[in-house]
Amino acid sequence: MTEPTILAIDTATENCSVALSHQGKLYLRSEVAPQKHANLVLPMIEELLSESKLSRQDLQIIAYGAGPGSFTGVRIAVSTAQALAFGLGLKVFGQNDLKLLVAKQLLTASAADASTAARYGLACIDARMGEVYVALYRLDPASHRLETVIEEKVIKPEQAMAEILEHSEALGSMVCAGTGIAILERLGLGEQLRQAGNNVYDPEHLELYPVADALITCAQYEGMQLTDPSEAEPLYCRNEVTWKKIGEQ
Repeated sequence: MTEPTILAIDTATENCSVALSHQGKLYLRSEVAPQKHANLVLPMIEELLSESKLSRQDLQIIAYGAGPGSFTGVRIAVSTAQALAFGLGLKVFGQNDLKLLVAKQLLTASAADASTAARYGLACIDARMGEVYVALYRLDPASHRLETVIEEKVIKPEQAMAEILEHSEALGSMVCAGTGIAILERLGLGEQLRQAGNNVYDPEHLELYPVADALITCAQYEGMQLTDPSEAEPLYCRNEVTWKKIGEQ
């Protein structure tokens, strides 16, 4: 079965990225450019279409990083995906950015050699205001799917530490990613995980930002839950933030 042509957009963090998957080939643009995403995302899309020799009409699915992250950045990805999908009559696929931070490393490593691949992925993003976005995932090597151990949330770093350490004896080899890991590291996360016998990350070599090609990886390994573009919504993890769908604006 031929894989669909997917355009993926992620602007939830300081990194702005767009990926295009077509007939087994991946095209990618990614740039760390805080507060410039609105100016970069459409030109990046046009660059990938030109490089792949495709037009917008060749696209079949629009994927987007739903957040959490920068409120403005999350809105840019969702609204861009909505606008493109509405204009082209396509379905959309959204995935939370905490999962995207660790999905590519976990899923591709497991597919290459499940016996040596990490089983857990800790994603943590600096949420400002003295808080972090955090989630913990477990890889099921049989199904090649990620199961949620700690649900996506925004909490104080100390609370995040306590929840993570509740699972420390089971973690073993793990992947950690995101700008919030440095905050947890200052609280002694790495040292405490190692004391519990876990093979953990090197704090000097971390994936800091989600990249749009992780959406393609999730689609390939876990499938996609497609929705109408009118149903695309950001994931803020903060109850007081509201979002109006296009039909409500």
